Amino acid sequence: MSPLGLPSWLKIKPKRKVAPHLHVAKVKFLGEQDGPVERTIKAQWSAILSARPEIRRAFLLRASYEGSNEMHVVLALCSRASADQTLLEALRVPYAAIFHRDCPLDMVFANASQESHIEKVCPPFYAAV
Repeated sequence: MSPLGLPSWLKIKPKRKVAPHLHVAKVKFLGEQDGPVERTIKAQWSAILSARPEIRRAFLLRASYEGSNEMHVVLALCSRASADQTLLEALRVPYAAIFHRDCPLDMVFANASQESHIEKVCPPFYAAV
């Protein structure tokens, strides 16, 4: 896979500072991240995403990064436009209200190749109409 730039909230601090972009050479998408709490955040995110016509689909899934043995939770957005920091911040707000500060979430604007890999292991929780 091509290099991937991930804005990341790794180990969210009490002040909720946003970590810088993380560049990962290879990502392996493992499967959907789902459960009662995840369904709650997905519903809140869907309301935000529905107001953004550039967003086509969104996935919440588990992934592993090259060079790491850890599993990461990733919000993957498929967009007709380039990465949008204001959208990422809007999505971070409800996440931070629900999840513990030590519960990291990575966010990525997936390219077509990544989207193809993602949809093989995870259904979208949001799809534009």
